Amino acid sequence: MKKGRPFLPEEVIFAPTAQCNLHCAHCFVDRTRGTGTRRLSAENAIRFLENCAESGIERVGFSGGEPFLALSFLTPVISKTVELDLLFDRLMTNGVWWNTEEECRTALEAVYTAGFDGRIGLSIDAWHAQDPGKLAFFIRTAFSVFGHTDLFEISTVSDRQGNWPTEILHAAAHELGAKLILDGTIPTAIMTVSHSLKSSSGSNPLLSESDFTIPVTAIRFSAPPGDANAWNAGSWFTDDWCEGPGHVLYVHADESVAVCCGFANERPELIVGSISDPVETLVSTAQGNPHITACYVEGLSSVRKVLEKKGAIFPGKTDDICFFCDWLCNNGLSGNRTKPVR
Repeated sequence: MKKGRPFLPEEVIFAPTAQCNLHCAHCFVDRTRGTGTRRLSAENAIRFLENCAESGIERVGFSGGEPFLALSFLTPVISKTVELDLLFDRLMTNGVWWNTEEECRTALEAVYTAGFDGRIGLSIDAWHAQDPGKLAFFIRTAFSVFGHTDLFEISTVSDRQGNWPTEILHAAAHELGAKLILDGTIPTAIMTVSHSLKSSSGSNPLLSESDFTIPVTAIRFSAPPGDANAWNAGSWFTDDWCEGPGHVLYVHADESVAVCCGFANERPELIVGSISDPVETLVSTAQGNPHITACYVEGLSSVRKVLEKKGAIFPGKTDDICFFCDWLCNNGLSGNRTKPVR
């Protein structure tokens, strides 16, 4: 039987704040966590980042909340990342956190000047319901500030019925003078239709390069517990052993550290300490946690099969491994495979 590998972090993701200008129905971020400490200390994060570098972690990303609402955190931590010669992953954003065009440009210039050279992960879908014109201004301004086209990755989430939000993506593409490319009904890319990205006035090209593509990652909606579509899949999930971006230390705004970058990362079962702990201790705690071992080494299918042999009756089937992980934690089954499920 194929197995994964013990948890060993390759990236640290900072969520400097739980605050956000949007209130999306599909968002799993608990805005009540860390009351009074909802803005991560840049000073503490930098100390932790130095320890991460010493421990062999190579990449740094930013999530949230909306990280651009914590600009005083972003810029010094970005500068320290450059100083430590680490690589940048994504800086996630909804792209419409700003109130004035000057605020938007000033923030992007601050991030660029600090040395960020990773990708900006932009979430665009019906859940976020952004103004397409405002999105287009953010994208154009970012291209102008950073001066290259290999900058954005767009993530889009389907609705509860699995429909893709092509309308808002088409609208954003239109505002950019671009077009949305579909693979069937699934969005795959926004591509410019002219040889330069035009400014908001339609003149004065910001970039003079050839046509280029902004890739779109389509993510199927992950139903929360209790959702009508949560357990209606035709087959069970396939184990992925949390490969890809999974081997991460995810630092919450309250300074707790989880070993998951998915929506279950606020579960106590996936939190292994805080940024005041040495990375070595966090890794040791993770590797000694039976639920984390199941996620990374054995595969959660093994947990499901053990529970079934013990008489567990699930509400149905789910093909979303992250949902199943979250459900196990929510039902007290992450470290106890003998508890009956009815």
